Amino acid sequence: MKCLMLILCLLVIGQGAVAQLVVFDNSHNTPWLHMYDNFKAQLTAWGYTVEVRTTPLTDNGDADVLIILPEDAYTSSGEAYTEPEATWIMDFVDSGKGLLASICINNNYWAMIVEMMDDFGIAEGPGPGNPVLYDQFVSHPLFDGVTALGDDVSPTAGLVVSAPCVAVAGDGVVDLIAVYENGTGSAIWTTHYYMMHNMGLDDHDNLVFLENAFAWLTRGYVANEDSSWGDVKRLFE
Repeated sequence: MKCLMLILCLLVIGQGAVAQLVVFDNSHNTPWLHMYDNFKAQLTAWGYTVEVRTTPLTDNGDADVLIILPEDAYTSSGEAYTEPEATWIMDFVDSGKGLLASICINNNYWAMIVEMMDDFGIAEGPGPGNPVLYDQFVSHPLFDGVTALGDDVSPTAGLVVSAPCVAVAGDGVVDLIAVYENGTGSAIWTTHYYMMHNMGLDDHDNLVFLENAFAWLTRGYVANEDSSWGDVKRLFE
């Protein structure tokens, strides 16, 4: 009996130790740049299994988190994400999975994912200028230990956020990060893709934010009035 219990304990421990699978979706572009290599290495160092896939988007149902970023995932010369793909991504998140997506200031880039943006209530707005620095955050696990985000180089667009997403960070004038959640599934939208870039990863508290982001995306925190970040819930009322 003791032997059986030991085996069961080991099985439970082994199941809990399985690394979360983070997939960079390159289904709409074959990447030739290496602008996110350090980010991928950092995710691996944090204990995630990282894969870059060029297979069809809808073949990624085994992923725990999908990442869709400018240039590495889509370009103006690639094929636009379709409405059926946007619906699939929303269903993917609603099933308990995570999504990190970003737009940038080049309209040719964000136009490639406009269907997806529409489903999440995301649109491009005016940017805060260059360089990017923002320090206005709602109470949320994403911002534990975070005092400022941005970088010293890149300009960015702002976000125009509507339901089902809610804005959670900006510079006091322009919104730059939005989140979505439904049950245990969650998504993060940002225009500041440069925080994941090799040249911006170590700026300000970008790394702290990204570590928080993937902890949140893979655990599925739920906002409610009793949570430590009920401010997010109240924004919907």
